[in-house]
Amino acid sequence: MIFSGLPFKAKTAALAALTVLACLPAAHAQNQPKNSIFPEGWDSNMRSRMFMRVGYVSLHTRTSSGEARDVTGPVVTAADLTQAATYGDSLPSTDPLSPDNFDQGPGSYALGAGAINNEVRRLGGLGTPRGIKARAGNASTMAVSVGYWLSDEYTWAVEAYLLAAPLRVSAYGDGVNYSGQPNGLNGKKILTSKLLPPLAVLAYYFGDKDSMIRPYAGVGATYAIFFDTKVTNAFTDYIGGGNTTASLKNALGVGPFLGAKAQVTDDWHVNLSVGYVRLRTEATLTTSGTHVVTGAGVLNDYSALLKTAIARGENNFDTQFTTKLLQVLERSRGNSDLGTFVRKQNTAFSNTIVNLSVGTSF
Repeated sequence: MIFSGLPFKAKTAALAALTVLACLPAAHAQNQPKNSIFPEGWDSNMRSRMFMRVGYVSLHTRTSSGEARDVTGPVVTAADLTQAATYGDSLPSTDPLSPDNFDQGPGSYALGAGAINNEVRRLGGLGTPRGIKARAGNASTMAVSVGYWLSDEYTWAVEAYLLAAPLRVSAYGDGVNYSGQPNGLNGKKILTSKLLPPLAVLAYYFGDKDSMIRPYAGVGATYAIFFDTKVTNAFTDYIGGGNTTASLKNALGVGPFLGAKAQVTDDWHVNLSVGYVRLRTEATLTTSGTHVVTGAGVLNDYSALLKTAIARGENNFDTQFTTKLLQVLERSRGNSDLGTFVRKQNTAFSNTIVNLSVGTSF
């Protein structure tokens, strides 16, 4: 006996230790989880039908933009200018805005406002000039998707893009002014936003499930979620001043997808897909504390007659005549600015979505 010669207590302890050791492998085998990713009890066939892909998604956009439109009316009307001229010409000479400080002297506001009033009335007021449009830039991000084979033959599959860094998108000015020339916003970055584009694709895969190359065709749906939308300094400078906030409506889009899956090993594959989705959204821009000043870009996008009349006032009366005339208007209303104004613009985006990814089966 291997325990011969040992005291009784030592023999008892050794036998107990051997008993515990003999039981440990069996207990470990019983407690070991069957799968570390999926909950116990999941059907192995269900797990085998799932796949995951990690890749790079690129968004190439063509824009069809409507013109920006005023919702709350023009910033300045002909009646406003008449009111400002009357008030301004009544100011005492001690006031910095008094016409007595102009080269032309008393009556300057009436003469200057009168020179532009007819054209302002014809235009319906000074608001958003016609021809103000926008176009979107391209964007890209990393994304993770999870898919599931719907049929035993691995022909139909649904794939959902679950995780992705937000796309950073930019909008640029576009369009022409009254003179047919590119407007003051054309080509300038006027707005930035972040975009979450949850995407699901239902596709039919051609060929045998064990084929090395399997092309597929399907349909995809995305819901574009815009957030953290901001206007740029270029836009603020163009309108002359104020604080502008912006928002974009979320949008749903559906379109065709084509792709191919190339098997590298039993578990790993490479995937390339191209899809087309069209989205329609509406931008809302709200400007508070509005100011229009001499030299503001927006003034150059009105009619040639109005630009000539404005130039005449600044050449004949004061180089800052536009600024002072509208400051007088603010004071005549008892305000420190021209007010709050809302503009809207409808835009359609035709998006080509390219995805290159690496995938694995579960």
